Amino acid sequence: MIKRQVKTACIAALSATVLLAGCGKINPNETLVTIKNGDKTETISLGLANFAARYQQSMYDQFLLSYYGEGMWNSDMTGSGSTLQEETKDGVLTDLEDQYVAKKHASDYNVSLSDEQEKAIDDAVDKFLADNDEESLKIMGATKDTVKEYLEYRTYYNLVGDAAKKEADKDITEDDCWMRSFTYVLFKTTGNTDEDGKTVELTDEEITDLKANAKALSVAEDFDAEVEAQGLTTSTYSYLKGETEDSTMDISIIEAAEALKEGEVSSVIEVTDAGYYVIRLDKDHDTEASDNKRTSLQTEKFNELVSSWKEEIEWTVDEKVWEKVKFDTLFKAVEKEDTKESTEEGTEEKTEETTEEPAEETEDTSAESGDDSDAN
Repeated sequence: MIKRQVKTACIAALSATVLLAGCGKINPNETLVTIKNGDKTETISLGLANFAARYQQSMYDQFLLSYYGEGMWNSDMTGSGSTLQEETKDGVLTDLEDQYVAKKHASDYNVSLSDEQEKAIDDAVDKFLADNDEESLKIMGATKDTVKEYLEYRTYYNLVGDAAKKEADKDITEDDCWMRSFTYVLFKTTGNTDEDGKTVELTDEEITDLKANAKALSVAEDFDAEVEAQGLTTSTYSYLKGETEDSTMDISIIEAAEALKEGEVSSVIEVTDAGYYVIRLDKDHDTEASDNKRTSLQTEKFNELVSSWKEEIEWTVDEKVWEKVKFDTLFKAVEKEDTKESTEEGTEEKTEETTEEPAEETEDTSAESGDDSDAN
């Protein structure tokens, strides 16, 4: 299998340097998706979807290939009954549909690409094409029009998302995102795991000792000091003030937290099939957690909006055409050139020139790696 090096440009989602091997032939102009929106009919090309899929694949390859090997794309990695390739391609189509409807509703929020944003996209596309050889670009299906269309879709989605979330925020009250945070210790009574991975149940005496330790923590004058003295492990948790159900934390713990003032420690809380909990309310109003909750609610409302937009259109995928996109290529990060030798030579030359002069503080002038941050 022939391997080729491919470098990617820095804009929007394009931020990786990859190595590509092998190829599959497709017609980029072939229609993959037909969209009916009222009395209008539009299409998405195979070229755009293929490029989006190959880019997504390259991201996974760089992080997972060394762990799972070359056969990972044909494996059921999640136990869903689908291969990783199938799941990834499904995700790409979902993203494209989300981006399509967001772009269609851009005018609802007076969103359009500014001259500066258009130029940033054009510059990044040019750099992407210049950084890669002709054959590699052909394998990726990375034409100027395709890469530009890909980046425009993503940019519109982000801009519309920002505007829609800002609009949705007007309906989010402080109570909707008032988060309280506590530190907790769990004295687990469900047993220990032996060398063979089997669970060994605790004796009645061991459980009694755990409860006594929990009691000692609950009445300690200094919570942190007692945690350290007992060699315990603490965790933190944030919850919505006044919530009556929680998918992660047992509701009895939430109820105990609700009864505490900031800095107070609870009595021992026994949770069936778990153990004994002791908690300390750290923040009655955790501003950071509350901000995160607000952001989560904004995103949730935007996702609901996107779902409603998708119900307004008819999105039809030509599955036979989509089958032509196969991850028969492998990507991995290209190793950077070793500049150590040249740096050392430069240091030696400078030393010879300055040995008779007093030592001075100098700045590190070694070359820095390029910034691959997203630009949208």
